[in-house]
Amino acid sequence: MDMTDLQTFRAVVAHGGVSAAARQLHRVQSSISARLAGLERSLGCRLFERQGKRLVLTPEGRHLHERSAGLVDEIERLRHELAFSSAGAVLRIGAMESTAAVRLVPPLAALRREHPQCRLTLRTGTTGALLDLLERCEVDAVFVAGPADRPGLDWQAAFVEELVMIAPRQGGAADTLVTFSSGCAYREVALAWSQARAAPLAQTVEIGSYHALVASVAAGMGCGVVPRSVLQRCDASGVRVRRLGRPHDRQTTWLVTRPRSASQALQALRRAVLG
Repeated sequence: MDMTDLQTFRAVVAHGGVSAAARQLHRVQSSISARLAGLERSLGCRLFERQGKRLVLTPEGRHLHERSAGLVDEIERLRHELAFSSAGAVLRIGAMESTAAVRLVPPLAALRREHPQCRLTLRTGTTGALLDLLERCEVDAVFVAGPADRPGLDWQAAFVEELVMIAPRQGGAADTLVTFSSGCAYREVALAWSQARAAPLAQTVEIGSYHALVASVAAGMGCGVVPRSVLQRCDASGVRVRRLGRPHDRQTTWLVTRPRSASQALQALRRAVLG
């Protein structure tokens, strides 16, 4: 018994006979009759009795008809979900907070307009944490910064960010870095920049959002490295902005997926982001 057998059986019941079912399914009558005969053989029972020109369900046929309704409906819903273009695909995305806030809103809005039934989930985190999620198959794609140093994954350049150093306008802890937790790619950029200038940052204060990071720097807790695009959306009146200079100031944001990830949902995401 397969799904086509069940759908054929239910069509015969719904349309009152083989001829009507054949017209509805755009098949020849012999194909419908063969499907019914094969289904009866596989189940080991008769599903219909002929009364004159009419087919009438046997008790076993009525039982199959009642029990198969939910199964067929569920399989059809699943088929539509997997088709993506029809309805209901779930696309799990991970992104750095800066990318989620600034870069992803327009392409994800376009994706939703093109596929309104698509269900999106978006998780934010550091580059290291997001790549771990991707490798554990807990997300389908991630947007991260830093070197493309995990060869088992597929990396595509998506955006380029300009990073800047911010410091309090007055005073503050010059040797303290206000940053995200370990695993943040921009944290590593800040540390590399400070070492290149022979002015190492001796301490770190870990913050969980860019608005809090900028506010903490403005309050004199230390300095920080942020994308200029994010700074433009924060209250930056209390900080001074300084260019980092090459090679630290230009950082690629990558769209990373697992190898051979070719689902329609991921293809649509790539089109929305990469064009």
